[in-house]
Amino acid sequence: MAENGNGAAPQAAPQAQNNYDMTWASKVTGKYRMAFDAPEVKGGVSLHQVRSFLAGYTQVYGLKAMELSPVLIIRHAAVPMVLGHALWEDGAFGERESLKDPVTGEPTKRNPFIDIPAGAPHALSWPDGALDNLMERGVIVLACDLALANTAGQIAARRKIPRTDARQLITDHILQGVVRMPSGIFATCHAQGVGCGMMYAG
Repeated sequence: MAENGNGAAPQAAPQAQNNYDMTWASKVTGKYRMAFDAPEVKGGVSLHQVRSFLAGYTQVYGLKAMELSPVLIIRHAAVPMVLGHALWEDGAFGERESLKDPVTGEPTKRNPFIDIPAGAPHALSWPDGALDNLMERGVIVLACDLALANTAGQIAARRKIPRTDARQLITDHILQGVVRMPSGIFATCHAQGVGCGMMYAG
């Protein structure tokens, strides 16, 4: 059985009893495993940390991304990071976090952590460190469902639409591949249970 960087063996996973997709846990198979707890956007610092984890083990040991198991847990105020451009169009998320459009440098009305054009002068991440790029490299991304529900309430209030409609917008525009968990606390605890170390990325 593989160990994490601290020598701890992962625990056997119980059988899920609901609709939450727990198959991500079976993909935490790398010799080195780390969960990054991101409760705040903070300019995307959590993405830098995940990229640095991958880059460090590549530089030191020559390991490939598939040989490592980073888990990024997006919760609390950071959950807009996992939402598509359509939910950023009113500018509220960008204004709240003082985020700029990667290309224009204006207050962003798009998710600045995905779909970043090459050479974008105001990009917040390295070319291989944007959220969508990290996911393509095998990074597991978990999102707190409680925080997503709270964000749906904010969207409903701003757009003056029923909360159920806002919740559907969240469902329709969460980034493909992001796995919802009942809470960020559960996600961080379960990641540790399958052998991950923990780094606070707030």
